[in-house]
Amino acid sequence: MSKALWPAVSGAIARDHQVEVIANNLANVNTNGFKKDDVAFKEYLSKNEKLDDEGKDILRSPIKDKDLYRLEGRDQSFVVVNGTHPVHRTGGFKVTDNPLDVALEGPGFFEIATSQGIRYTRAGSFKLSSEGRLVTSEGNPVLSASTAGEDAIRSPASEAAGRYISVDGREGQLHINDKGEIYMGEDKIADLSIVEFTDLKPLRKSGGLNFENKDSKNVPVSAQNTAVKQGMIETSNVNPVEEISNLIRANRLFEQDLKAMKTVDNMMGKEVNEIGKF
Repeated sequence: MSKALWPAVSGAIARDHQVEVIANNLANVNTNGFKKDDVAFKEYLSKNEKLDDEGKDILRSPIKDKDLYRLEGRDQSFVVVNGTHPVHRTGGFKVTDNPLDVALEGPGFFEIATSQGIRYTRAGSFKLSSEGRLVTSEGNPVLSASTAGEDAIRSPASEAAGRYISVDGREGQLHINDKGEIYMGEDKIADLSIVEFTDLKPLRKSGGLNFENKDSKNVPVSAQNTAVKQGMIETSNVNPVEEISNLIRANRLFEQDLKAMKTVDNMMGKEVNEIGKF
């Protein structure tokens, strides 16, 4: 493949990925608690990012076109996707008057237990399981704040079973105040475990509406700047007008990359069929 094709081909591949992400955002415009994704790009420069040349004569992976067309010291530049990142902008709030619907006003997250470990979510549309436990819409137990302090926040889900919130056998109306304290009638039964992160970048989506903390040094702490709103849910933070505009722009840029590829292909054809005759 000609070196001139790489920027256009890589750009088209990157834009195709962006279109898929935007389409997923639009598909979840009405999903309560959903956080939109953004795609980051970067320029790849072979001189800056090429690997050690030791053993390059032995191919240890499937042969690619650039293995056949050695750069021989020349630089190679093209576009690569530098990751897909969630946007933690707060969505709107919708009043439901359901006592099990809870929204968070502020940067906090609910702490929940899943089969993969502790996860975090902003989706507060809770329900009661058949055992009388407070669970998410996906059936994951919602955790209570532990008296063991911050160490409990880093515990695996298997050690969090003692923090499940149960209202089975209790009488009275369920009430949750703005501090996350849960009452059944006059009796306090638990405190919702709500945590905050100093850095949101290590948080990655982990199935459904949950997030996983990918950095062990990014320790969550008990929420100090988050208020709980009972009878409300946070809606998706996707702005459909903005996403449609981004989708149109991404499609037009994709078309420009295809035109550039066609132009280079025509030039290569003339080089072979016309210039070669002289």
